[in-house]
Amino acid sequence: PASVSSHLSAATVTPPLHPPASSTTPPRPAAEPAGEENDYDSDDSTTLGSLEFSLLYEQEGHALHCCIIKAKGLKPMDSNGLADPYVKLHLLPGASKSTKLRTKTLKNTLNPAWNETLVYHGITDEDMARKTLRLSVSDEDKFGHNEFIGETRVALKKLHFNQKKNFNVCLERVIPVKKTVGGSIRGMALYEDDVRYGEDSEERGRILISLTYNSQQGRLVVGVVRCAHLAAMDSNGYSDPFVKM
Repeated sequence: PASVSSHLSAATVTPPLHPPASSTTPPRPAAEPAGEENDYDSDDSTTLGSLEFSLLYEQEGHALHCCIIKAKGLKPMDSNGLADPYVKLHLLPGASKSTKLRTKTLKNTLNPAWNETLVYHGITDEDMARKTLRLSVSDEDKFGHNEFIGETRVALKKLHFNQKKNFNVCLERVIPVKKTVGGSIRGMALYEDDVRYGEDSEERGRILISLTYNSQQGRLVVGVVRCAHLAAMDSNGYSDPFVKM
């Protein structure tokens, strides 16, 4: 059957510790240092680079403060082996201009230090419970064709009110959508990449399904294979997903 990968928009897994053969009691997990719950540090290797930033929701002032600190090891995008990067913020879901903010552009660097704070005003507790902040890094082109480098997303429900949380995460690249470009043969379709990632895309994850048409019975069989990179919907940073057709 044909596989269709479409957009909707990771964490390091540490294997459990095994006690020594002579021990009968499993070792206790090490206690986290004080204050570490307000920091998130991703040490996954990446060729796209990493982004360091902090978020603070000021409940009384209904403001979300987004401090874009710096990026490190960005992917070269220009012919000189460098890039002209900037960061764009997008509150999801939402398509109006008020949901989008961006930093200044820094020229000819793969390790930009913005140290710039962008503020969303009029943010409610309800927004904090259901919205996700998308941070995307792009390369500014003097001819107007800006190139997407990578992104990361934060479910705002992960933040504690009036407490700053620091992030240092690896950027991820959105996988292109596939689209049909030819007829089908025995349920197999031909596909080509339809590159739809970029500044204005609102991917919530990916779903892989299979489609098979039985012409004799007049039936379309849909197989739900798996999902990946789904947006966190619960307070624990995970989701309890199901698929509805």
